[in-house]
Amino acid sequence: MFKTKKSVIATILISSLILSLTMVRSGLKYDFGLGFWGPNGHDGIWHLSLINQLKQQIPPQNPVFSGTTLSQYHWGFDLLVALISKFTFLNPSILYFQILPFIFALLIGFLSYKLAYLITKNNRVSLFFVILNYFAGSFGWIYTLLVNRHFGGESLFWSMQSASTLLNPPFALSLILTLTGLILWQKYQTKSPKYAVIIGLIFGFLSGIKVYAGILVGLGFSLLCLYNLFFDKPKFKFNAVICLTMAFVSLIILALLGVLNSSSLIEFKPFWFTHSMIESFDKFYWPRLASYRYNQTNKLISAVIELGLIFIFLIGNLGLRFLGIFSLNHQHSKTQSSFKFLTLSICLLAFAIPLFFVQKGTAWNTIQFFYYGLFFANFYFAIFLSHLWQKYRLTSLIILFIACLTSFATIKDYLGFPPPASLPSSEIQALNFLKKQPQGIVLTYPYDPHLKTDMSTPIPLYAYETTAYVSAFSGHQSFLEDEMNLDITGFDWQTRRHEVDKFFTTTDEFYARGFLLNHKIDYIYLTNQQKLPLTIEDLQIDQIYDQGQIRLYQVRK
Repeated sequence: MFKTKKSVIATILISSLILSLTMVRSGLKYDFGLGFWGPNGHDGIWHLSLINQLKQQIPPQNPVFSGTTLSQYHWGFDLLVALISKFTFLNPSILYFQILPFIFALLIGFLSYKLAYLITKNNRVSLFFVILNYFAGSFGWIYTLLVNRHFGGESLFWSMQSASTLLNPPFALSLILTLTGLILWQKYQTKSPKYAVIIGLIFGFLSGIKVYAGILVGLGFSLLCLYNLFFDKPKFKFNAVICLTMAFVSLIILALLGVLNSSSLIEFKPFWFTHSMIESFDKFYWPRLASYRYNQTNKLISAVIELGLIFIFLIGNLGLRFLGIFSLNHQHSKTQSSFKFLTLSICLLAFAIPLFFVQKGTAWNTIQFFYYGLFFANFYFAIFLSHLWQKYRLTSLIILFIACLTSFATIKDYLGFPPPASLPSSEIQALNFLKKQPQGIVLTYPYDPHLKTDMSTPIPLYAYETTAYVSAFSGHQSFLEDEMNLDITGFDWQTRRHEVDKFFTTTDEFYARGFLLNHKIDYIYLTNQQKLPLTIEDLQIDQIYDQGQIRLYQVRK
């Protein structure tokens, strides 16, 4: 079963189709409008808004915070989609939700097989590695089965798992680049330094796609160079050229993205993830232990609790991948030893950084380092399964099945109907009308999280979450949208939010008119539940669209 090309191709094709189910149904038209499943109702909308801005200019304007250029965000993936859309005339939504996910899934599968086979020369290991990169999951299913009587809990211990790879397209693309770079490195690391430059360029681009990958691969190769200097000097020059090239390219990209201008990217906050893991209702909620830990004064007991939480955090997220530790004593050639040193270094860094550091503004974003550790842990788990297969085939298949239980539950969530979020047909028509108007800044009603409590699914995007949907589907910049991403990118949105709240509640026509002119507002977009504070004569605006559910106004200048 493992030796034929047909089985490999069939596994990659079928697995890619299954993995794509998390994406392909979103963004399509249904009776009620466009449907969105899972994080696509927020993250996918953000990427579409950014893609629209990149089609207009590089670097992009911030689509949800007018008058500013986007900074502190890696938009390499979005630039790729914008370029493809511009040259093929394909709708960015079709590319994002329907076309690229399947292509990315195929590439991850093919490149995973290629890399594993280069390292091990073993078809079984390579195929197991492919399957695990598609479907390996956490131990969250144990908790949900015992507590809620169903399988689930993919991110119960915080980290996203393999089944959700395509829901984070920049992460998926960063895996493709990483695998490509490692394959070339494995094939050419004893040859001309020009190959090192090419490999360094590929790894350097990671900083523009997913900065977490760039940091991990850069640190991993730096440690490898140090190792080469003392134990494997013939490889030092080649790997040093990779490091220098990668560092040079990364610095240029990070400067263009505005990341280097920030003095507050991450902060030292030990065990934030392990503490929040047992304090959060949607995680491994353990209130008694959380309270006991908080009130504990005995340092020894506190240390034991902290170590126990670290163990739960790591093993919970790893799932059965932890069995890969038993394959680490497998004999390796010198070439394989370099790969082993590099990947284990990346794993240790990926697991350690979130334990001690968080991202300012949005602490949980740092968990994205962990994703790469899980990815490479799949390789050593694949070796373990391959060895087990030689004597206990049924046992290895049972372990593989159990390792993927949370992923099956995750994918099942994307097969339901109706979707959690939607863009109603009435809003599609209004946004298409707005899209045809001259470029300008759009003022939207401030997001109210309480609106959705009385709504049934699918919940309209304006009530579902703070999103960039007006910018995404109109192509215009919004004055203030998607407060979540503004937090992540470090913009002072709270001051602007206060001004917007004041505008929509004021009775002072001079303040209201001044607000519109001072902030260069061109359009006001309102649903039928949202009201203007004053008359259109007081505000000196013209109604340019009214189809019952949606109203659009243009500000007189």
